[in-house]
Amino acid sequence: MTVIDTSVRSGTQPLFNVKIPVSALVAAASASIAFAVMARHGFNDAGVRLASEVAWRFASFVFFAAVIAGPLCRLIPADTLKQLSGFRRQIIWSFSASYAVFLAVMLLPNMMGTAARDASAMGMILFSLFGGGAAAIMPYAASPAAGQRLGEKSQRALLSVAASFFWLTYALTGLAHLSGPHRPDNFYGISLSLMLVALLVRFADRFVAKLMGTSRPSLQA
Repeated sequence: MTVIDTSVRSGTQPLFNVKIPVSALVAAASASIAFAVMARHGFNDAGVRLASEVAWRFASFVFFAAVIAGPLCRLIPADTLKQLSGFRRQIIWSFSASYAVFLAVMLLPNMMGTAARDASAMGMILFSLFGGGAAAIMPYAASPAAGQRLGEKSQRALLSVAASFFWLTYALTGLAHLSGPHRPDNFYGISLSLMLVALLVRFADRFVAKLMGTSRPSLQA
C-alpha cells in the first residue's frame, strides 16, 4: 500500500463569512448522521451500535477518497481534478475527523457506563487505541510541520503505515462479513471492492510514473 498524497492548499470553505476547514464540515456531517440514526432508533445500546456502524461506513468512503485523490488527479488531466488536487491534505484530515466520530460513537456506551465489562469490551477498547493512534498519525504526517521536522522519507513512511493499517482493516472486515456467519449486507461487498479499486488505482499511478520517467510530487509544503 503506497503512501497517501498531500498538498499545500488550506482547504477552507467560507460559510457565513467564516472560513471552515473541509475536515470540520465532514466531521459535522458524520456526527449529524450518527445522531440522526440514534434519534431514529433510540439512544440505547442497539441504537448506538447502529449509529457507530453508519459512522464506520461513512468514514470508509472518506478513506477511499483520500487514497485515490492524488493518483486520480495525476492519471486523469481534467480541470476539475486539478482543482481537487489542492485539497488532498484536507481529505486526509477529513478521514481522521470522520474516524474520530466513529470511535466516539462506538465508545459511547463505555463512557456512559452502560457497556458490559467483558472480553469483547476490552477488544473494542484495544481496537480503538490502535485505530485512534493511526488516525492521529495521519493528520500530523500530512502536515507541513511533519515534512520539515521528520524529512520526506519519514513523513511518507508514517503515512504509508497508517494508510496500510486502515486499508487492511476495511478490506479484512469486508472479507470477513462476506465469508463469515453474518447477515447478508451488500455494503461489505461494496467496501471490499472500493479497497481493491483504490489499490489498483495507486498501482496504476506508480506504473505510469515509472513508464513516463516521472517522480511523484514532494510532500513538503
